[in-house]
Amino acid sequence: MAQASGGPTALGPSELQGLAAVMRLLAQVGDVDALLSNHPSEPHDNRLHIGYSEAAERLNIPEKWLRERISTLPHRKFGKFVQFAEEDLRAISDMHFVNPGMADRKEHESAVMSLQPSKRSRKRF
Repeated sequence: MAQASGGPTALGPSELQGLAAVMRLLAQVGDVDALLSNHPSEPHDNRLHIGYSEAAERLNIPEKWLRERISTLPHRKFGKFVQFAEEDLRAISDMHFVNPGMADRKEHESAVMSLQPSKRSRKRF
């Protein structure tokens, strides 16, 4: 029940019950973005592990790239079957994180370091 004078809004019992119902629904859904976008949850959310093709699709990379580098990437091995868990996909993504600002800073620092005289150089008088 809003006041006409532009003052603070007071909520009555029915508004509070409605707000509580909305909060309970949001807590049950857990993912507000999925609720707002009206997209159903993807089927991979329920599976513990996924194969090469789906992992490559989720990482947005070619499957061949994954297969060629599997010895250096986090994964699960069940006999001859290679599988990826959610943590593996996140780790692979994190392994290839690039921050250009950090690279510029490192290059600048190395350039400054190369301009400094060595400790064995002669002193000039």
